[in-house]
Amino acid sequence: MSPYLLISISILAGLLDYLICDLVAWINHLPLFCDTIFIMAISFLAGPWWGILASFAYHIFDFALTRFVQLGHLYILCHFLAALTAGYFKMWFIKKTDSSPAIFLKLIVLSITLCLIMSISGGIINFILNNIDAYNEASSQTDFLTFLWENKFESKLLLLIAVRIPINIADRLISVFAAWGIYVLFKKNYKASSYKSVSSS
Repeated sequence: MSPYLLISISILAGLLDYLICDLVAWINHLPLFCDTIFIMAISFLAGPWWGILASFAYHIFDFALTRFVQLGHLYILCHFLAALTAGYFKMWFIKKTDSSPAIFLKLIVLSITLCLIMSISGGIINFILNNIDAYNEASSQTDFLTFLWENKFESKLLLLIAVRIPINIADRLISVFAAWGIYVLFKKNYKASSYKSVSSS
């Protein structure tokens, strides 16, 4: 697959994730993020660094539409971690010889791993931003649980991590399996189209 095609796919992945997140989280107010499905799919397909490029594209689209660089763009670090974790997990742990049940179990492990990584990194970023007076964050995904649990945690940092775990476990399961499905479908269709072009030439 040519680098130019991978660049185009990575940019498209960033755009699609931006649109999905906007539709799911901010328009329909669902308690999910769904902002790394295509970022992880390109990481599965071509490696984690193409997922990093897709992450950059996501935030470039956000900047192009809002024309405003805000502190919330620090959450790009979560996108980087999702791309790196998904890409390297696939490279190191998922083999071509794996059976379907084995892949299913490994994707469950990846989902749980990402849940912890996203909850910790997102909580730390949220904690930092909450201590910046000029930044006022509103997150429909976490605000309700933060309100319910704020008197049960002495540590604000632990609270901001904990409220993300129930959301992230559902979000990561959906996102990981959706990303894997997109990866498998794209790979099959790309191979089929390449075979047809070779056969016709």
